[in-house]
Amino acid sequence: MSFHGYDEPVYIISVAAELLGVHPQTLRMYEREQLVIPRRTDTQNRMYSMRDLDDVREIRKLTREEGVNLAGVRIILRMRRQMEELNRKVHELGTSEKVDG
Repeated sequence: MSFHGYDEPVYIISVAAELLGVHPQTLRMYEREQLVIPRRTDTQNRMYSMRDLDDVREIRKLTREEGVNLAGVRIILRMRRQMEELNRKVHELGTSEKVDG
């Protein structure tokens, strides 16, 4: 059995939609709104990673439970990604200091 990384695109749109309990058209709309950007195969098929699926779950939670519109969701997701990137950089700096020091 092989395990895929969190960011590795492994799910085609129909499987991703089924796992999420949404219509494939919903995923296409989220892509049009640039909330989730699945990778494309050479034949232009959408491929979703586990991170993409978690992002869709977060989008659904924000819109359904918190009443956030899609523009607000876009801002929240962008800020979250920026925070994750900053945390990654801080972690790398902390690790390099320990190695160098």
